[in-house]
Amino acid sequence: MNSVRHWLSALTLLACAAGPAAVSAADTAAAPEAARYFPLVGHWKGHGELAQPGQAPARLTLDYRCRKAAASSAVSCELKARNGTMSIAESDLFGVDPVSRQGHWYAVTNQGESHDHLVEWIDAGTMKARYAWTQDGAKMEENIAIRFDGARGMDFRSVLTANGSEAAVFGGMLRRQARPR
Repeated sequence: MNSVRHWLSALTLLACAAGPAAVSAADTAAAPEAARYFPLVGHWKGHGELAQPGQAPARLTLDYRCRKAAASSAVSCELKARNGTMSIAESDLFGVDPVSRQGHWYAVTNQGESHDHLVEWIDAGTMKARYAWTQDGAKMEENIAIRFDGARGMDFRSVLTANGSEAAVFGGMLRRQARPR
């Protein structure tokens, strides 16, 4: 038992000594690529609409709060979308794999979804994300476009397809809120 404790102590010391070097290397590698997501940082409010075939569209009030995370190597966001009959909560984490330079958008919702979207920047103000999976034998795909438009804010459109047919569309417009003084 004593030798195990000494081994663990040595391992712990090694991890602690290597930790600052690992964090510094990660900051250097990921931060420049992660800066593409910094336009998300801030507090956003707006409205959106969720439409599904055969149903009336649901109008939602949106509140989206984003901050830099992981020593400015990522952006972390919280979305709340509500109306009188539904409430959607989503936690997002945007970052870049420093080796492949692939952008990722990890999203987890209170609806039981957990997606790793692959992100591509079309231009300085337009981000596209895609997530594909199989569910109950159906080929599912979610394609999202987010466009930043200066003073107008940002607009988004998410299209979900099942076996190539449109299953849902969620879109809207958000405006950056002024920082409290």
